[in-house]
Amino acid sequence: MTTTSTPGTPTPRTGAPTATRARRLRRLLAVGVATAVGIGIWLIAVPVLGAELSVTTPDGAMAVGPASVLVAGVVAGLAGWGSLAVLERLTTGAAKVWTVLALALTVVSLLGPVGQAQSLEATLALGAMHLGVGAALIGLLPARGTGPTPSAGDR
Repeated sequence: MTTTSTPGTPTPRTGAPTATRARRLRRLLAVGVATAVGIGIWLIAVPVLGAELSVTTPDGAMAVGPASVLVAGVVAGLAGWGSLAVLERLTTGAAKVWTVLALALTVVSLLGPVGQAQSLEATLALGAMHLGVGAALIGLLPARGTGPTPSAGDR
C-alpha cells in the first residue's frame, strides 16, 4: 500500500501497520499449522494404521472424524491467539505468561483422551493430537526474538 505525499509521488507506508499485518499473518499461519498437525496425526492413525478413534460421551460412543479434529484445531488456535492478544494488552512478558498457561492447558487437555477414549489406540492417537496441536501453537503463536515489544494496536 502506498500513500501520496505530493501529487503523483507515491511513498511506501512503513511502520506499525506492516508489523501488525505480519504478526496477524504469522499467527493465522500458526493456527493453520496447528490444525494441520492434528489432521496429519488423524490421517496417520485412522486411514494408515487403521485405528478406530472413538470416545465416550453422555449420549454413547462417538467417532472422532476429520471434521471434529479440524474444528478443535481451529478453536484451540483462535482461543490461544485471543488469550495471547489479551495478555499482551494487559501485561509485559505476555509471551512467557501465555506459554506457561498454554503448557498447563495442553497437559490438562490430555485428561480428555485418557478419560474418554474407548481403546488404548484411541488414547494414544488422541493424546498425540492434543500434544501436537499444543506444541505447534506454543512454538508458533507468541512473538519470539529480541525485537521491540509491539504496541497495543499491533495485535
